[in-house]
Amino acid sequence: MPALYSLLFVLGLLGNGAVAAVLLSQRAALSSTDTFLLHLAVADMLLVLTLPLWAVDAALQWVFGSELCKVAGALFNVNFYAGALLLACISFDRYLSIVHAMQLYRRGPPTRVTFTCVAVWGLCLLLALPDFIFLSAHRDERLNATHCQYVFPQAGHRALRLLQLLAGFLLPLLVMAYCYARILSVLLVSRGQRRLRAMRLVVVVVVAFALCWTPYHLVVLVDTLMDLGAWSRNCSRESRVDVAKSVTSGLGYMHCCLNPLLYAFVGVKFRERMWTLLLRLGHPGRAGPSRQPPSSRRDSSWSEITEASNSGL
Repeated sequence: MPALYSLLFVLGLLGNGAVAAVLLSQRAALSSTDTFLLHLAVADMLLVLTLPLWAVDAALQWVFGSELCKVAGALFNVNFYAGALLLACISFDRYLSIVHAMQLYRRGPPTRVTFTCVAVWGLCLLLALPDFIFLSAHRDERLNATHCQYVFPQAGHRALRLLQLLAGFLLPLLVMAYCYARILSVLLVSRGQRRLRAMRLVVVVVVAFALCWTPYHLVVLVDTLMDLGAWSRNCSRESRVDVAKSVTSGLGYMHCCLNPLLYAFVGVKFRERMWTLLLRLGHPGRAGPSRQPPSSRRDSSWSEITEASNSGL
């Protein structure tokens, strides 16, 4: 796991840094979806910044003290929640735009999407309060090592697991599934083939989220059921659950590196603007106005859906 965490740290930092750079290079023309994606890239970068600390914890023990334990745990969970909730915001924005032909952010003041993002971050900070309060560098006498872990009654641990399952996975996933099911049904009925092609990136991103995080949350659910006595616990089963949690959490962390790859391979305009940015950095003296004429419509950096449905993704 330490080697995997180190690799994900490098890939996640480089990939999401590239996404943020491309978006910020077009910040005067960011759509609502681009703004959400910028915050998503920041959330993923902040999450992977904690991975080297967890790599040391897994390989040796926690050597950074209780204060950094609280900060690292809270930072991790803030951005874990933010990633899921921002994807749900994108889904809801697309749902209003296509199903109800309602441009919630495009027709409102620019501060509306900013306020939504601030509200998401504020909610995530509230959800991470248990980390600030209960995380501590705790000496485990059985393992003869110090690890960053929660110090509170078992009932509190179960409540925290259920909170992460509901707020960080299940509810956002249900919002995404409902919104995109309605969107696809509307587009299929209207034979909006261009819109369907343009929606492929956002559907792939949501599917990637589900595939990466579902196994981990299923394992956590099994562990919680064992704690509640609904499923008998024994040493062999507990050992298998611990191994499964380690493996599936690594799969979940891979999601932070996966989004930039999806943008690069599926998002046409992302590739174009990434190439333009690289050329501009390589030949700063030649940097001039973009060959694309200015437009009052804020095109997305990720696909051609703007022309089809006035959306940003």
